[in-house]
Amino acid sequence: MQYTDLWPLIQGDILGVLQADAFLAARPGILVEPGATEAVLAAKTTAALGAGADGKFGAGYLVLPIESAEDDNANLPQGPLKLPITVQFVENVVVNHGPRGTGVPLRVYAARAAKVLKLYTPVGLAQGLVPASPVIAPFKPGPDANLRGARVNFLTSEADGAPLSKLPRPQITPNDGQGNGGAHPQTVTITCAGATAIYYTTDNSHPWSGNPTATLYAGPFTMSQAGLVRARGFASGAQYLGSDTAGVSFT
Repeated sequence: MQYTDLWPLIQGDILGVLQADAFLAARPGILVEPGATEAVLAAKTTAALGAGADGKFGAGYLVLPIESAEDDNANLPQGPLKLPITVQFVENVVVNHGPRGTGVPLRVYAARAAKVLKLYTPVGLAQGLVPASPVIAPFKPGPDANLRGARVNFLTSEADGAPLSKLPRPQITPNDGQGNGGAHPQTVTITCAGATAIYYTTDNSHPWSGNPTATLYAGPFTMSQAGLVRARGFASGAQYLGSDTAGVSFT
């Protein structure tokens, strides 16, 4: 199973929902890619102010990328991530209320988008959209006094279609059952329930397949000198995390 990056899918879904609304579909809707530069953002804003499906100019919107997240419950590590959904409406006041414009105030488009999104749940992508506070940010003029903007803000929680599972910590068992203070040599056995591979090290480094000093466990081995045996279990599939690292010191 491969990991699926849901954030751009959610962003595209939001654009699709707004474009499917007959009123909003007349306005240009533009996706803004993550990490867009100021120059790119300015170009996309200009495009949003261009001719819509109705041939009128002066108002449109940008669906901004999801580039931040927070834990809904920081005490629940496996819980869903809370994601911000933001749609930026823009208006050139002179053009929009001139002979080539829509004649519809910016606040009307923003309010319509808020109502549409309140009723939408991106099935399979995220849990229901929840209006942020404020759901529509105050209208503020930009550097160009004729250019106005308003943000429609929602929050949602990423759906966990394939929850991650962590394997139990491996058990490292010396043949005398002691480890610490045990006599040498020791025969060491490692078990980890559910693991398809177990890696171990004796040089204090992290045990995993990408570590050239790590060894793939194939059966009991002999620890003939002092050192720390560290082990970690892994399972195939992107939904499985490796186990916590276990360690037994031989002195």
